[in-house]
Amino acid sequence: MPDAKDALSLDKAIEVFKFYEEAAEKTKGHAWSQTTWILTLNAGILAFSLNLFAAYSSKIPFGAFLVIEWISCIAGLALCGLLFFVIRELGVHIANYWETANKLAAKYAPLSELIGEETAAKARIPTYREKFPKFCTRLMLPVALFTAAHVVWAIVVTVLMSCGSLAK
Repeated sequence: MPDAKDALSLDKAIEVFKFYEEAAEKTKGHAWSQTTWILTLNAGILAFSLNLFAAYSSKIPFGAFLVIEWISCIAGLALCGLLFFVIRELGVHIANYWETANKLAAKYAPLSELIGEETAAKARIPTYREKFPKFCTRLMLPVALFTAAHVVWAIVVTVLMSCGSLAK
């Protein structure tokens, strides 16, 4: 049971616990939403670049073509960098929300049943820290793949165009 000076009524503790749990869920939704939108933009940039190469590589001057391709690559890399930052920041917020909710729940028996005794026991330790959410780590995988795709595609196009295999 919490100290008298730190104690909240059980109703208030439930309300605060619910706030942190809902905040974590909303932030998790934002992480998914941000990832979806930014990766969709990245897919559009790659599609533009592929279409440009397929349809116009022999019609646009070599230098101008490579400038357009590398600008597309840099734009895609900037979006990937932004998304890495956003996912990392949202993951930190989610972990903080979970940590606060778990520490609060560990102080109240009815709430500790919601998080499980194992988590409650961990949350009672003063050095307890919630880990970075695994789903945020998994969201970074497609971002890394898009990052690689932008770089590899720009290099492949540069090599192909430089070798003259597809340039006039």
